[in-house]
Amino acid sequence: MPLGLWDRGAAPQLRDTRPQPQTASARPCPSPGATSHVAWGLPCGWPARSAPEASHWEAVCLGPVRGADHLVSANRCSGAFVGQRCQDPNPCLSSPCKNAGTCRVVDRGGAADYACICPLGFSGPLCLTPLDNACLSSPCRNGGSCDLVTLTEYKCRCPPGWSGKSCQQADPCASNPCANGGQCLPFESSYICGCPPGFHGPTCRQDVGSSRCVCRATHTGPHCELPYVPCSPSPCQNGGTCRPTGDTTYECACLPGFTGQNCEENVDDCPGNGCKNGGACVDGVNTYNCRCPPEWTGQYCTEDVDECQLMPTACQNGGTCHNTLGGYNCVCVNGWTGEDCGENIDDCASAACFHGATCHDRVASFYCECPHGRTGLLCHLSDACISNPCNEGSNCDTNPVNGKAICTCPSGYTGPACSQDVDECALGANPCEHAGKCLNTLGSFECQCLQGYTGPRCEIDVNECVSNPCQNDATCLDQIGEFQCICMPGASCQPPLPWSAGTRSPAKAGQPQGQPMGTLATPPLSWLGGIWGN
Repeated sequence: MPLGLWDRGAAPQLRDTRPQPQTASARPCPSPGATSHVAWGLPCGWPARSAPEASHWEAVCLGPVRGADHLVSANRCSGAFVGQRCQDPNPCLSSPCKNAGTCRVVDRGGAADYACICPLGFSGPLCLTPLDNACLSSPCRNGGSCDLVTLTEYKCRCPPGWSGKSCQQADPCASNPCANGGQCLPFESSYICGCPPGFHGPTCRQDVGSSRCVCRATHTGPHCELPYVPCSPSPCQNGGTCRPTGDTTYECACLPGFTGQNCEENVDDCPGNGCKNGGACVDGVNTYNCRCPPEWTGQYCTEDVDECQLMPTACQNGGTCHNTLGGYNCVCVNGWTGEDCGENIDDCASAACFHGATCHDRVASFYCECPHGRTGLLCHLSDACISNPCNEGSNCDTNPVNGKAICTCPSGYTGPACSQDVDECALGANPCEHAGKCLNTLGSFECQCLQGYTGPRCEIDVNECVSNPCQNDATCLDQIGEFQCICMPGASCQPPLPWSAGTRSPAKAGQPQGQPMGTLATPPLSWLGGIWGN
């Protein structure tokens, strides 16, 4: 018997001359309907399908497993079960993933579980958490459905009769206004009909005057050359169904929304329409749409448009937007007015600048530019600085309240008119460093420095070694107010007389005139190589 699909009945006699495969322990199919790859013993009920290329049989378990044959490969389970041996119920059967999420069976520690693959715009274990996306603000109007392209981009699927990015434009072609096969083209808020040859007019209903044959009821065709057969072809337009009623008569069963002998007329559905709040009815096919004013939306223009959310910049210059039924109001900050707070209030209109002053409007304030000799916020005061009451070198300002002069003194002067000298030497600590003597001067002070110091505040130590007073390559050490000569061994490095740098006058008692200060008169020869060597 050839291998193939067998009929249910008595088991066929198979003679297997191939080597028997090594088999594992017997594992029956745990549920009816599971498909197993089994050894030649065929444990499942008939029928079985041959798989000669794999040297195995593929059978569908129809009931309890018969015999002690062995499974040698993985199971292929029916939709209700999953697992290596179809032992676990399919967790995706209950459709746990919401919002069109896709359920996938996963293995978690040997147990069957599920994971949800969420569509764009949703997250969470069950796809219940909406992500911040472009559709959350419901941008599609007039019953349109929002489809996400990305989280920040969307596309609206508009209902019949509406078009535009947000389904905000009524489709003027929805009612098929063009007759005689004319093509309707939307144009702004209306339409234009492209008429076929022989017709013209706004809706292609006017014949251009060409000749045509008017046939008897028994014939048809451009020249009445064909016998007339009712409904062949069907004269019914707009999907109407033609039914013969005689040899030369017929009737059309029109689809809802159309009427006329040949279903050529669109029924006007606008009488008795439910458009509210100034919405205009646009007839469609067996329906109508409401073209809403900007302040309203919805199928019947009954839903208020939140202009504050739709137009974040509706109120300018820091104004606060408050949505109202059919509109919005702007609460403006000080200095601004107008419907959108875009107008700066002219504060100069009510300003009280004195005669001769020029008013400059600002935001919620004004500025009075005073003429010469006047000052103050309103230029109502005489300018006290005109008489130059402040001492030379001072800055004069006028008090805006009382008009009196305010003198800002330079360093070293004080007093109402900056005419009083400041005694810097008596202010506190001596400004002269290193015990220098402070001498007050007009508007400043001077420092008389002790010997060895210089600078405006006696802050600089005089370097007595600059003049190289030491002889015979001796090293000069600068000290405060004096210096030392460190002589080479066996050399004399006494500076020549007279010697000015590094000397004191008069000399100290016991120290000869011209001897370097801070040295010994007869130092030991071993000290630093000798000082003024003998």
